[in-house]
Amino acid sequence: MPDHVHLISQNSDKYSLSDIMRDFKRYTSKKITETLEAEGRTGLLTFFAVAAKIENTGNAYKVWQDGFHPKAIFSEEFSRQKLEYIHYNPVRRGLVESPEEWRYSSARNYFLEDDSVIALDI
Repeated sequence: MPDHVHLISQNSDKYSLSDIMRDFKRYTSKKITETLEAEGRTGLLTFFAVAAKIENTGNAYKVWQDGFHPKAIFSEEFSRQKLEYIHYNPVRRGLVESPEEWRYSSARNYFLEDDSVIALDI
């Protein structure tokens, strides 16, 4: 999705879900802003810079909102339900006709056996 991300993750005893999300946001924020800078995409960079100022983060940019909303997966059925929700999210938003058309969706892995964009540990 252009304005948020859904993911299914499993944490280990060594790293909490909060640790994983913190590191994910830190890494992706850096890569996103580096890419935008290299491409000269000043509009988005300005948006992220204003967000950082409003939130008084002390950083040049703020890409992600604070927090996250985890849901514990407690059964195979619930896992399939969440995966389907994730895959069909861009379809419900009218961004694509079918889930596998969304470039950054694991639906491409499941429906097309295409792991060229996202590698999954299934």
